[in-house]
Amino acid sequence: MNGRSFSFGNSGNPLVQALWLLVFGLALVGFFIVGAFVLMAIVGLAVIAFTIFKVRGWWLARRSRGGPPGGGSGPTGPAKGIRYIEAEYEVIDSDTPERQGDERR
Repeated sequence: MNGRSFSFGNSGNPLVQALWLLVFGLALVGFFIVGAFVLMAIVGLAVIAFTIFKVRGWWLARRSRGGPPGGGSGPTGPAKGIRYIEAEYEVIDSDTPERQGDERR
């Protein structure tokens, strides 16, 4: 004798076999339902990501064509009332070594 009080072999009792079959069937159905929900979540996230990328591509293509249809302010020019000041500038205070040498002269 092997000293075990319970063996994992086939049981001769039909009630125990029916009970294990019921438990296995319920577990299988539960795994199928959970798997279906996980698959639906993954497909849903993929559809959302695809939609976001398509809308972003459409938006970038629309901007590169010159702005919204019908005119308006876009990358073609500034909006009404905005003025730009163009000028040249010179750096007065600099921490670079070549500028420090010029200050000592």
